[in-house]
Amino acid sequence: MSDAFDYIVVGSGSAGSLMANRLSADPANRVLLIEAGPSDRKWPVNVKTAMPVGNIFLLPHEKYNWKQQLTGNAAVGNRTINFPRGKLFGGSSAINGGVYIRGQKADYEDWEAVGNTGWSYEDVLPAFKAVENYAGPEKPWHGKGGELDVQKPRSFNPIAGAIIDAAAQAGHYRNDDFAGERQDGFGRYDLNQRTGTRLSSARAFLHPALGRDNLTVMDETMVRRIVFDRGRAVSLEIDRNGVRDTVEARREIILCAGATNSPHLLMLSGIGPEEHLREVGVTPVHNLPGVGAHLQDHPTVHVAMENPSAESYAISPKALPRILASPFRYLAKREGMLASNVAECGGFLCTDGTGRPDIQITFLVGLKLDARSIPRRHGYMALIQLLRPKSAGSVRLASNRPEDKPVIDPNFFADPYDMKTLIAGFREARHILSQPALAGMTGAEIEPGLQYQSDAEIDSALRKIVNTAYHPTGTCKMGPDSDPMAVVDGRLRVRGVSGLRVVDASVMPAIVSGNTSAPTMMIAERAARFILEDALTSNIAA
Repeated sequence: MSDAFDYIVVGSGSAGSLMANRLSADPANRVLLIEAGPSDRKWPVNVKTAMPVGNIFLLPHEKYNWKQQLTGNAAVGNRTINFPRGKLFGGSSAINGGVYIRGQKADYEDWEAVGNTGWSYEDVLPAFKAVENYAGPEKPWHGKGGELDVQKPRSFNPIAGAIIDAAAQAGHYRNDDFAGERQDGFGRYDLNQRTGTRLSSARAFLHPALGRDNLTVMDETMVRRIVFDRGRAVSLEIDRNGVRDTVEARREIILCAGATNSPHLLMLSGIGPEEHLREVGVTPVHNLPGVGAHLQDHPTVHVAMENPSAESYAISPKALPRILASPFRYLAKREGMLASNVAECGGFLCTDGTGRPDIQITFLVGLKLDARSIPRRHGYMALIQLLRPKSAGSVRLASNRPEDKPVIDPNFFADPYDMKTLIAGFREARHILSQPALAGMTGAEIEPGLQYQSDAEIDSALRKIVNTAYHPTGTCKMGPDSDPMAVVDGRLRVRGVSGLRVVDASVMPAIVSGNTSAPTMMIAERAARFILEDALTSNIAA
């Protein structure tokens, strides 16, 4: 049985929830949102997604996490790196750190400079402001009244305050607003929270729209492939409740499945590098070599420190009184450790003398050596993230079966610049952590350990521990007609076919210098306007 909608949105993450809201705001549009994972409105998921720290209860389960992996190469000791991706209403915004960072003005100027007309900072700023409800004072670069609350954490661990003081002692600027006139410096992060509650994209944008008669949402529904008719995307083949079915799109299908799943679905549907598709048994519909290429993430290394004075978050006898009090503090005032996103502060620094930050350091007020486990030892961490890597990886099909996870190769350290810059950032993180402000809270360096001192020793150590910031981008990159690797045009329409767009972090022509959730929402806000404008134009023409 087939059903027909004007627009079908695939994925309810940072982009998809916003897209479903905007397209269904006009009651004349019949909109379908498809999500592979479950709703976040059912118990106990509603509780786990509401608490900022609740992601630790979601990440271990395949029901809520795609549990993808990065394939290792010789540069990282052939390690396989866990790569969680949200699989529920809100997508990865329901399981991430909730940090609100836009990137640098220069990031968007760079996008335009390579031919993406209309994507300069001046062009994207109105979209950032349109979705934002900023809790701070009026500023020309912030928005008020949007659905996405942006505010400082209600609870602030003493270690975070000491870290900001230590950064100042190390010579860094105190920065209270990384979306402002300068990005360098260290301070408290702005978060997507509403009075101590995680504000995922689903909670911000989808929940308010669920009562609309013209919006249908299918959760726990697997999209197998896009069906084309004479070069136009016309329907989706889906699995729902154990039944194979199709749903038809009268106007457009919009992929908001994320930077690994959107190219995966395109390739399963015959859109991608023709030779690779034939190798895995997929019949090509349109040869688009850029699909799955140009994968960029933020390679991340860390310094982990002991915290013998036990201010950090951990399950331990010293912390027992605080742990026992935490549910009552959270229920009463939305405060305490359950209201913490753990990544309470951080900042940006420049290692190459240009003045443009190339390293982000995010500090965790707990030992999160494994994203899926609760720490039982007191400590804290500096996550050193390379902002603009020169290496690029890929997403490829393992087979022609939708059930088989994509093969994701980050290709870390293919360019020597990446390691050189990370080593410089690593040294500065150690410098910050050695300042007097942290002396009373700090014990030994747990990992990698002070035995690593020379550049060669640090290089060796970082290759063993390098991870990811979980910020995949670029695998369906936007570009001008002159770019043979561009997958979408400046209005995010897939090249070579009609009725199909990609709207998520995969369209970024270059990774932004910071967390990717807020920029992805900006992209969706702009894309929704493009879609509605194009529909109006076609209606007038008809």
